Amino acid sequence: MKTFLDESKPLSTCTKESCEGCVAGQMVICHFNMKLLMRFLMVAIPCFIIAIIGICLNHWLFLIPWVLSVLLYFGLVEIRVMCSHCPHYAEQETKTLKCWANYGSPKIWKYRPGPMSMMENIVFFAGLAIVFLYPPVIMLLSGQYILSALYLVYTAVGFYLMNRFMCKKCMNFACPLNAVDEKTREEFKKSNPGV
Repeated sequence: MKTFLDESKPLSTCTKESCEGCVAGQMVICHFNMKLLMRFLMVAIPCFIIAIIGICLNHWLFLIPWVLSVLLYFGLVEIRVMCSHCPHYAEQETKTLKCWANYGSPKIWKYRPGPMSMMENIVFFAGLAIVFLYPPVIMLLSGQYILSALYLVYTAVGFYLMNRFMCKKCMNFACPLNAVDEKTREEFKKSNPGV
């Protein structure tokens, strides 16, 4: 089983024979690796650790609905509404995602190139709101103002870092949080016209 896709092999959506000298591949991350996965986890994990601590300080039973919503959202819903639009999802050689955000998640649905629908955008943002707003609400209701503030700061910093270092190089242009500039998108689409 491959940990990540072969970096020397173009994506299945790409029309090029080789990745060598590819301009688009220098501007957008087409192939992920352990370093990128670790970078993502180092940005994401502090928010989740603070959330778990804050929820458990109220009562551990409040953790159950949140953990279920996190698993359902990131494990199924987000993959359907957003990830299935990503060129990485089109890769046939693997049955699981090999990207930084949902590494190892099963590819249950078919690849659906093109933009997300209005309903998919609503579901995407509603899911994010549930996952990221539940912890501070529970913390605030139990009077954990400092921990709630710390969570909100780490979450804001996490979203900033994601945008700055990941979303600006992500090839999933369908994602509403994608921050790749138009010139780079056009360059990528020259080699990946079907996305």
